[in-house]
Amino acid sequence: MSAMLHDVRQALPFANSSFDACYAHMLFCMALTTPELHFLSSEIKRVLKPKGICVYTVRHTGDAHYKTGIHRREDMYEVGGFIVHFFSKEKIDELAAGYEVLDIHQFEEGGLPRKLFRVTMEKV
Repeated sequence: MSAMLHDVRQALPFANSSFDACYAHMLFCMALTTPELHFLSSEIKRVLKPKGICVYTVRHTGDAHYKTGIHRREDMYEVGGFIVHFFSKEKIDELAAGYEVLDIHQFEEGGLPRKLFRVTMEKV
């Protein structure tokens, strides 16, 4: 096993149907535009095997930092020098093309606490 550096705004360097599952903790809430998120979601779907599972976590619009700091664009706000893309359930549904959403679970993390969704989807 080895690590690699990759810009997720570019095609993933893996063959179609290579993986059973994908897990991304707060990757989707980085400073990625909605078109970039659509591309990333479609690339993950491309590399997943049929019925493959994608699990990702994102901070949601109920988070204490939502609409604070500097508004950058869309639902992105810069707080403490870090830009966060906050998600609504509508954004999750929008990015789920080609997947069946199996679960959207709300949870808290950290001292603020941060409010997140854990999204579980299956490739259809």
